[in-house]
Order: sequence, then structure tokens, then C-alpha cells
Amino acid sequence: MKQNIKYFLTITLLALMFSACNSDNKQTDNEIDSSNVMHYSVKEKPAQIADVPWAAELDSTSQKISMQKSDMVKSEDLDINNVAEAINRKYPEIHIASQNQSNDTVYVNIPDATYLTQQSGNMGSEIFMAETTYSFTEIPGVKFVHFNFKEGDHATPGTFKREDFNLKSEFVPSK
Repeated sequence: MKQNIKYFLTITLLALMFSACNSDNKQTDNEIDSSNVMHYSVKEKPAQIADVPWAAELDSTSQKISMQKSDMVKSEDLDINNVAEAINRKYPEIHIASQNQSNDTVYVNIPDATYLTQQSGNMGSEIFMAETTYSFTEIPGVKFVHFNFKEGDHATPGTFKREDFNLKSEFVPSK
């Protein structure tokens, strides 16, 4: 019986020593073999884009606006920051102070909307809101733009989509 216990202990000790020596080379469940991981590069979005993605043009006869897509801007380069920067560059008197995105909606905050609501007129405010809505909804996945500002004579805050504007036409240049 003593011999069986010695035999059992010897086998157990050898097994423990063997597993201890090889444990450094074994991969634990939480480790990842980096040779099997696919690496993807995320394309950086430019901080500044050449122009607003969409621009409005007024037909003086019909008093309707037409939207023209810029051929200098690619949709895949757009994000909420560079679109806001382009709009702020074009309209320095109507400053988008902050913006964020939740699902299919971009939320735009204009803390001082005096120019938009009191000084640009009905057509000027509609052009700004149409260009802003069209430009943000050019970002893949964005369908709505929610404007947050103090209501005035010429503009009302709320959530807008492209179809909310009384347009003469949309023009997308051919490639």
C-alpha cells in the first residue's frame, strides 16, 4: 500500500512540474493570439472641408430655393464637427456653438440666434436652416437635425428633415 501511495505521489509531482514548466507557453482564455486578429484602419475625417456639402440658391422669380450639392465635398469625409465648422465659416453671424448626434438625429445649439431670428428675414433664415439640414443629413446615417435656439420672428427651433423645405429643386452634379 505504501508503494502505491509513493507511486501516486511521484506521478502527481511529475505532472505538477511538467504543467508548471509549460504554463508560460500556454495561452490563457483571456489572451488573444495577435496573429489571428484582423487590423482595420479607421479613416480620419478632415477637420475642415472645402465648402458646405449643400448650398441654397434663390430663384428670384418663384421665390423658391434650389439646393445644390457641392462637388468638392465627399460624403465619406463628413462628420458633425467638420460640417458645423463649414457652416460657421459661411455664416459667422449665426454660430453653431455645439452639436452632437444621437442615432439618426444631429442636435445643433445656437445660443445667440438674433441674426437668424430677427435680422436675416424669412428667406435668409430658411436658406440657413435648409443648408444646415441638408449638410448634416449628408452624413451617412443622419436623417434629422434638431435646432435649439430662442424662437424669433423669422425662425422657429425644432426638428427638421430635408422634405420640410419648400424647394424648387435639388441638383446633384454628375461625377
